[in-house]
Amino acid sequence: MFRDKDYLLTKDGLIFNVLGDQHEGGHVTAGLKYTKEGKWIDSYRDATHYLRDHYPAYVKEKIVVPLDQIEKHLKPLQRTRQLLNSTEELAPRHRIALELIDVLAECCRIPPFEVGITDSLLWGEGNPQSDIDLVLYGSEVISDFQLKSKELFQFDDLEPIDPSFVQRPPDVDDATFETMLKRKANQGYFRGTRFSIRGALTDEEVLWSSERREPFQPVESQRRELEIGNCDDSLLFPVQYETSEGLPLVSYHIGYEMSFQPGDKVEVAGTLERSGDDQRLLVGSIRGEQESIRLVR
Repeated sequence: MFRDKDYLLTKDGLIFNVLGDQHEGGHVTAGLKYTKEGKWIDSYRDATHYLRDHYPAYVKEKIVVPLDQIEKHLKPLQRTRQLLNSTEELAPRHRIALELIDVLAECCRIPPFEVGITDSLLWGEGNPQSDIDLVLYGSEVISDFQLKSKELFQFDDLEPIDPSFVQRPPDVDDATFETMLKRKANQGYFRGTRFSIRGALTDEEVLWSSERREPFQPVESQRRELEIGNCDDSLLFPVQYETSEGLPLVSYHIGYEMSFQPGDKVEVAGTLERSGDDQRLLVGSIRGEQESIRLVR
């Protein structure tokens, strides 16, 4: 199983993060994180051009990693359990990551070994500038965290995130972004170290969803006003909100996670997609222009 937030080290010396849970045969949908020259800091679009020029096997319509190029498949839960069971002295960033997991476990009643450690601490020891990136697994656990997430900042050594470090989705207006910032309970500082908490499905949930659905196909651009009905899946990738109108609102822009709440009225510019009888409104499609979610009320 290749799950969102896993990492892949390739035979070409590249490092990718797995994106989402739906993958084409023989390939894993992913994003470029590190090259031989260091951390990739440019956009996804730039990464696509770079890979097409230097490593064309990693690009189709989107960035993918061929299975035969994977040297190591790194899993966040395995990393946490390895560190918890280690008898050796841990690196400073690993120690503080486990301490944050203990706080999260106490606040949300989650066993520490069920919280994954991802990004640079997944394959290395990090450095004084490294963030702590954690992963919660399973819809029920993610939903419980969202209900209790505000309580997290009542613990000592925890502070809300600085707005300058929140990823702002394209074309979001100032008023909407201001509200989004106030709701970012999945990002903050622990003892001065920046952290993020995101969600991923369990293996069973991935299998259940993949067996039920063909890939979504674009139908047409649409502008709709919708009411948010449920935000339980807003920590997943892609971010998803159920709406009172029965049309799921989905986005691959990470900045939209934990941004909208039930009862919010939003104006959405996106692409209507269909898979069999299922439909969704996607914000941030490959061919879309100026797609965004605007908070109306």
